[in-house]
Amino acid sequence: LIRLADIILAKAEALNQKSGPNQESVDLINQIRGRAFNHDVTKNKTLADFLSKDALNEWILKERGWELYFEGHRRMDLIRNGKFIEMATARSAIDLSAFRVLFPIPQAEIDINPNLVQTTGY
Repeated sequence: LIRLADIILAKAEALNQKSGPNQESVDLINQIRGRAFNHDVTKNKTLADFLSKDALNEWILKERGWELYFEGHRRMDLIRNGKFIEMATARSAIDLSAFRVLFPIPQAEIDINPNLVQTTGY
């Protein structure tokens, strides 16, 4: 299953990646915020809040973190945005090795397919 909020925020992110900050992306974010904040317009964002593609992308990442907190998307969102190690450092994770961005290949799969090579670091 996938939540509508996930689809809406993915579309906002894709539009931002394609053409930078735009009103459609901001409207999509406000659609999510409207539901979350009981349609309190004082919680809405404006296009002027985002002066660059990076600023809007950072906000969408935050919005996804709040909206999809229990959905299990955060790790992949952080990896996709190149912030996984940075965020792990911020929360004082024990092992901050860069190879942790990738998961190990299960040994059973390596046993079945001798062409597979274990992910570096594991």
